[in-house]
Amino acid sequence: MPRITVNHISIHYQERGDIANPTIVMVHGLGCSLKYWDCVFDAPVFSSYRLISLDLPGFGGSEKPNSYDYRFETQAAMIFDVLDALRARDVILVGHSMGGAIAILMALQRPEALRQLIVVEPNLRAGDAQLSKRIVSYANETNFIARYEEFRDLAITLVTGWFVRFHQADLDEYIDELLQATPISMYRSARSLISVTTDPQFIQQFRQLPLNKHFLIGEETLKQRPALKELLGQNVDTVIVPGVGHMMMVDDPTIFTQTLAHILLKDRLQETLHGGRNDSFD
Repeated sequence: MPRITVNHISIHYQERGDIANPTIVMVHGLGCSLKYWDCVFDAPVFSSYRLISLDLPGFGGSEKPNSYDYRFETQAAMIFDVLDALRARDVILVGHSMGGAIAILMALQRPEALRQLIVVEPNLRAGDAQLSKRIVSYANETNFIARYEEFRDLAITLVTGWFVRFHQADLDEYIDELLQATPISMYRSARSLISVTTDPQFIQQFRQLPLNKHFLIGEETLKQRPALKELLGQNVDTVIVPGVGHMMMVDDPTIFTQTLAHILLKDRLQETLHGGRNDSFD
């Protein structure tokens, strides 16, 4: 897969499709990588789009500098730099979990640069960020680094519950991704996530974003946390994805891609009726 250097950091990414097409940009969650979007790349229904996914700094195949702050604001600006360099246009931004929170910050930074925003069980409240809460419960970064192997064992136990249709191969893949991350990238990313989602204005700012917004939540997640359904009110299109949980693109890739395709089709029809946008990074 190709690499691109922005702000002196080498970013690993993948892309498919014509540069002239609307671009679906995908941002992964904590301890994950661009591999979690493979089902989108494999689905023929997205052939009329340009697809871009990337490994955030500190994860997957991207560079992992210890000097990087891993703050979400920095990550959001970095992704825009990548999209600028790749000349992305008509950007449809999709973020999962931690990547959903970063995607929201991107939309807050430059709402005019996005065509629409789709977040997949994003971290909106610090209390719901199970893995990040566990990370920041360590005394400090130094303590977390020293006890990282202990944390990984705890993380594996916790993450097992994220899969509704559990297969050992899925857990093994997550463990492989976790092994590619560094203690510093995990700790600083989690610290930033808790900082951003502790702000009571974060959800309100998301609600008020001046673009089409969609919030995907798994049916099984909703059974455990029913209050999430009413969290966003009527300013955000809340979509319940049947039979899946937090890792919905792994639980049922077909249902996930069908849901995503339906959202895109619905928004394209609305744009046709009301006049579309043609924002780009040219």
